[in-house]
Amino acid sequence: MSNASYSNVNDNTPILVGCAQYVEKRGTDGSSFLEILEIVGKKALVDCESKESLSQELDNVTVIRFVADTPGRDSATTSMWGYPNMPKSLANRLGSQANNLIYTTTGGNSPQLAVNEVAKRIKSGEVECSLIAGGEALDTFVKRIKSGMDVNWSDDPGGKPETIGSSKDGTNDHEKIYGLIEPSNSYPLFANALRAKDGTSPARHMQEVGELFSKFSKVASENEYAWFPTYRSAEDITDIKPENRLIGFPYTKYMNSVMRVNQSSALVMMSVKKAREMGVPESKWVFMHAGACLNEIFYLSERADYHSSPAIKACTDSVFDLSGTTQEDMDFLDIYSCFPSAVQIAINELGISPDDPRGLTVTGGLPYFGGPGNAYVLHSMASMMEELRKKPNTFGLVTSNGWYLTKHGAGIFSTKPFEGEWDQVVDTTNIQEKINNTNKPNFTETPEGEAIIETYTVVHSREGPAKAIVIGRLEDGTRFISNTEKDPVILNKMIQEEMLGTRGTVSFNGKKNIFTPN
Repeated sequence: MSNASYSNVNDNTPILVGCAQYVEKRGTDGSSFLEILEIVGKKALVDCESKESLSQELDNVTVIRFVADTPGRDSATTSMWGYPNMPKSLANRLGSQANNLIYTTTGGNSPQLAVNEVAKRIKSGEVECSLIAGGEALDTFVKRIKSGMDVNWSDDPGGKPETIGSSKDGTNDHEKIYGLIEPSNSYPLFANALRAKDGTSPARHMQEVGELFSKFSKVASENEYAWFPTYRSAEDITDIKPENRLIGFPYTKYMNSVMRVNQSSALVMMSVKKAREMGVPESKWVFMHAGACLNEIFYLSERADYHSSPAIKACTDSVFDLSGTTQEDMDFLDIYSCFPSAVQIAINELGISPDDPRGLTVTGGLPYFGGPGNAYVLHSMASMMEELRKKPNTFGLVTSNGWYLTKHGAGIFSTKPFEGEWDQVVDTTNIQEKINNTNKPNFTETPEGEAIIETYTVVHSREGPAKAIVIGRLEDGTRFISNTEKDPVILNKMIQEEMLGTRGTVSFNGKKNIFTPN
């Protein structure tokens, strides 16, 4: 592209100019949490092809929160977290004196949240040059612990970063009692609700999921940064066998996001003025034509249903409206793909077919490419940048999702220049208020009497069915959450027979609500 094509772009327009991804499979000898960011951060700075060194030019370093630093979690990783100011630690490793330091809260929407925030600061002049990085080194971390090795990873450069995003936990106390805190328990609830809406048999639903995710694995098999660069057929994904056991009915292991990876990614964002000063080639420039973040009704127990997402529709509609585009204008898509139901609900809201010829991912998806915690969408964005650079003036949509279809993000990107005054982060305040004020179903923590199953799952351990989670309705429509008795006969029946709409009784046993099917 010639310089003339960007002549009408304002100096304070934020642009993405560098991207990098990294994967390593070195086991116990792999990188620490800080090292894996340092590696990819340096790669992203090189990718800018600047005529001047950029490390000294960074005035903002933003880091996506690591899973091991999730507040309120009692685990080996959180108890051993040793990085009180990861953005500053990373800045030091990169030779930057940046004092505008940002750390996100938990959620797969965090990369979009971070890009939106940094872009606004560039537009306002508060920031000129930023590095946004994220990743995980959980594979090495866990293997070192299991091997009895020391994991003395830490760095305290002093100070505290600014935190952006909501720190509200994804589940309330009542939901936690029944196991909804685990995404692998919650997303199957959406799966069975989708099946109820569509009137689909369990066998047909599994076939559809297998066909959908086989396409994702095909993309991952051709991606040099994928954790599992292996093609899996629909049958490979759906067949239940020792290496592909059930996790949460109806989902097998190959349908679940994989978080225990060593992967990282980074983006460099700066103002057009800074890019020109640094001599960054225009062939590297990518514009965000719109970005938005929006929450669903926050808690699962309060959702209107489990087969739709008004927040996904509102979030994506808002970026299409702001950018003056439609989903049909998108040449590339990366739909957040932690579990099949997340993809199915998103494409339903977007009006996209599962067989869309554009494909639904540019990475390969979280179960196959890899799901490095909250940072996966940085990989989506980096991959999208590479695709857009190869085909100038095309458009790409990236969506993101945190918790349990709870926190959403969407971004539209293109090498096509944005002309005029840039103001492309959607103010979702009014949209959010409308969603928050949506009528919620009546709910009780102490149900008693005749009831019907709205949706359910059977959670499995390595030994087999462990417990069932039922979201149901009393005769007056009041919703409740319960488990069943841990009776193998009941648990196996709930896997082998159609249980949606099954009637039974529910009562409190002194510890939990227990649903007993008729």
